[in-house]
Amino acid sequence: MAELIVFTCASGKQCSHIIPLLYRDPPLFKFRLVVHSESSLKSLSSQYPDAEVVRRNLGNPEECSEIVDCAAIVYFIGPTFHPHEAQFGFNMIDASVRESRKPNSKLSHFIFSSVLHPEITKLLNHDRKRQIEEYLCESPLKYTILQPSHFADNAMGRLLSLKDSPDPVFVAAHDPEVAFSFSCLRDHAEVSEKIIRERSKHFYATYQLASTWPMKYSEYVQSVGQVLGKTIKVQQMPCEEVVDMYCSLVFGAKKEVDQRFKDGPERLLLYYNKRGIVGSPSVLEWLLGRPGTTPAQLAASLLS
Repeated sequence: MAELIVFTCASGKQCSHIIPLLYRDPPLFKFRLVVHSESSLKSLSSQYPDAEVVRRNLGNPEECSEIVDCAAIVYFIGPTFHPHEAQFGFNMIDASVRESRKPNSKLSHFIFSSVLHPEITKLLNHDRKRQIEEYLCESPLKYTILQPSHFADNAMGRLLSLKDSPDPVFVAAHDPEVAFSFSCLRDHAEVSEKIIRERSKHFYATYQLASTWPMKYSEYVQSVGQVLGKTIKVQQMPCEEVVDMYCSLVFGAKKEVDQRFKDGPERLLLYYNKRGIVGSPSVLEWLLGRPGTTPAQLAASLLS
């Protein structure tokens, strides 16, 4: 009998890569896909007609209980830069604990997609995930914590759009000479699928999921430029413009965003302009049985 797996933030970039790897006919899993907006509900209902797609408020404990009802696996992703992200995580963990204590409960695994180095408290989005990790580790749930880094996919669309430009210029959101270990959404999705299928082998594990060794953002840009056969100039966008761009992308904002929502992007840019997020790709390579995907390999695959 198919088991029920729950995904929160199901219309986001992570789930857009994970769910297709698991969505089969006949299905191995039943799906409950949790979204925030009506547009996401309509889109996912069309894309995954056999899934249960629901709008729920992660800030409401009763609705969190509805989310995990009869679930075997909960895959929790928090909304990016939301000031109440930690509380949303606590609510989902509490609801999952209650569900696990029901007679004949099927809930056996809580997977949390966190972030590389949640101990960086200068970054609000990291610190909020750190709090969720701590709460999860102290719960009675069987869990796995995944820690992806800055996704190489984030800027890839803008870079590939330069392929026909005679004098390509990439406008960087932060200092291009700061190094990052990048993650790739495809790698993250493959690891997620593996953990979901193997389950007990990964109970109580925390995995750093960087796909690359540290490389400067300018090196990332030029590696993609080589795939395009271009030398790409790099300019840095003013910080305030980047904050507005992030808020528009993340919150869909057409008007002034509450400062509580802007705090996360502002702190992130201050940090990224001086320090990157770096880690080792060795854990991801061990999990996948292959090296992680480089930005150049990702660009080549998207162009093919």
